[in-house]
Amino acid sequence: MIILQNLACYPALSRIIPQKPLLYRVAFDQYNGEIPPERFEEIAEFSLGGILLHSVEDEEFRDRLQRVENWLNLYPEYVNAEFGNKLLSNFLNHSSELEVYDALKRAGCSPDRDVAPRGKTGKNLDFKVRPDGRDILIEVTTPRMRLETELMYSDTPHAGFFDPGRGIEREGCAGPSKAEVVVESKVINQILEATSGTDYPVILIINHTYAYPEIMMGFGEDVSGRISGIIHYRNGTSEYHPPNLVIAEADCTQGFVPAPATPVPGTDR
Repeated sequence: MIILQNLACYPALSRIIPQKPLLYRVAFDQYNGEIPPERFEEIAEFSLGGILLHSVEDEEFRDRLQRVENWLNLYPEYVNAEFGNKLLSNFLNHSSELEVYDALKRAGCSPDRDVAPRGKTGKNLDFKVRPDGRDILIEVTTPRMRLETELMYSDTPHAGFFDPGRGIEREGCAGPSKAEVVVESKVINQILEATSGTDYPVILIINHTYAYPEIMMGFGEDVSGRISGIIHYRNGTSEYHPPNLVIAEADCTQGFVPAPATPVPGTDR
């Protein structure tokens, strides 16, 4: 099977990805069977199986898979069944978490992972770091752009993420961009709940590889009053936005901006 053959090219990744039916689903039908068959792969949301299947002709997907393989070889703490299940359920979101972990390690931050600021009963955020003795929380998200914007930019990787339940509109849908809705939901439904009753500074890191240029066309404001800074990054470059400058800019730009990812053999990335 092509999916298994392609997965075998990444030994560390293949060790932790469970071979269960979800792996062989190329995409999720977010419209309950209403997608016209000829548009299914355009509109449905690619699963890890879809990324593996299309990695043969899609350089972006091959590059992403190889980066994850490199990071897993660097960080055995992620080589476990729990993280494998996370990658299977949402490969791009959780591979972004791994990418930011790599950047934090390279910056000498020694991040704690899966932190529950309010104790074991609260929601988790991705990381906690102490760059100068202060606890700072970090959450990572990977929004996607709407279809009509994506079609304007042929050099943007096509990943087929169009789910109205998560702020991802059909073509021509009015209202805020799906990237804005996804990030706002992350803040309201996770960060606010996780940090309620605490005074930790919070950095939101947005991998906007799949939401460019919608993120860069204006979104990035603090929608809650709870975020101390936002970092946008894409393919090794990043930009810091301080909605409320609670912590010095130098702390964020020097300590939290993702460094270039581990080089992929045969590429200039």
